[in-house]
Amino acid sequence: MPFLPSITTLRRCAMVLGAAVLGACGQRDPAASIAGAAGVPGYLAGATAYTLPPQADDVAVAAHAYAANAAGTVLPVLSTPPVATPARGALVLVQVLTQSPATLQSVQDNLGNVYRPVGSMQTYSQQHAGTALYASVDAKGGAGQSWSLVKAAGHAADEASLYVVVLHGAHAIGAWAFSNTAPYGLRTPLTTTTAGSIVVSFWGPADYSGSARDPLNPYAPPAGWTLGGQNDNGYNQCSGAYAWTRVPAAGTVLDPQWRAKKSVEADGSMWLVEARR
Repeated sequence: MPFLPSITTLRRCAMVLGAAVLGACGQRDPAASIAGAAGVPGYLAGATAYTLPPQADDVAVAAHAYAANAAGTVLPVLSTPPVATPARGALVLVQVLTQSPATLQSVQDNLGNVYRPVGSMQTYSQQHAGTALYASVDAKGGAGQSWSLVKAAGHAADEASLYVVVLHGAHAIGAWAFSNTAPYGLRTPLTTTTAGSIVVSFWGPADYSGSARDPLNPYAPPAGWTLGGQNDNGYNQCSGAYAWTRVPAAGTVLDPQWRAKKSVEADGSMWLVEARR
């Protein structure tokens, strides 16, 4: 598919009057909720940069980052930590998971790059939660690059997460696919368009597994894939994970299957996108 140039029960934090509010990405139960409890962060984030060979020609992951906020955490703009990225020429993929499609206003970075949608906004988790994928081609980078999900007015306390993969040596999107009908994999496998590309999987389970006694539900990437980052649903923040793999040849069929410690709902989401030279 071509790159397109144009773009519950959840636990809402019982911070206010002990009220339980129903949402989209996780279970909201005042007896079980840990969102906003003492010692539980309202914001989780991480970023990693890799040292690339001086004259690397192959497509390679140069950096990745993520950020997530728990439901009830008032955060109008959700941003990743800063990370070092190539000064020029990178292909940047940004994926978001939001409490509802209405949560998202825009995706941006601090260097002025333009992010265009790959496909359109999609839904999952009984069609209540939203997910979208963006790309910036030939992006400017630097030592302190960061990315932000700007929330729409009235949605500052919505749970959300943001995932970024920066690819050196990639200049275009090849094949891509989306599915919201399978718990761990894709409805339609992706077929790669060239050798030496990297395919990134962004997985967003409709995960209602968090509880006070066993809040964590770590996710495992498909066999042979490199895990970038994840936020399980223990803190009720539109959980997800991302991973990547290098494809050996054009025409390779990929149907990645994620795993979880505990079961998740059947209608999670998966974006699969090929970054190519």
